[in-house]
Amino acid sequence: MTLRLDDERERRLRLAADEEERSMHAVVVTAIDDYLARRNARQFDDLADEIIDRHATLLARLAE
Repeated sequence: MTLRLDDERERRLRLAADEEERSMHAVVVTAIDDYLARRNARQFDDLADEIIDRHATLLARLAE
């Protein structure tokens, strides 16, 4: 995979990596991992909301 960044993004990435004393690659991998974790959490939340909506009556009765 090749990641092409415009000059400004590359400059900001390099600055962040330098500040963290990490490679640009390590910063990008961490960013991807964080994005995927947030995406999975959103998908889980959406599924939970769907289940709660679908079974609202049953859940209300169980809560009594």
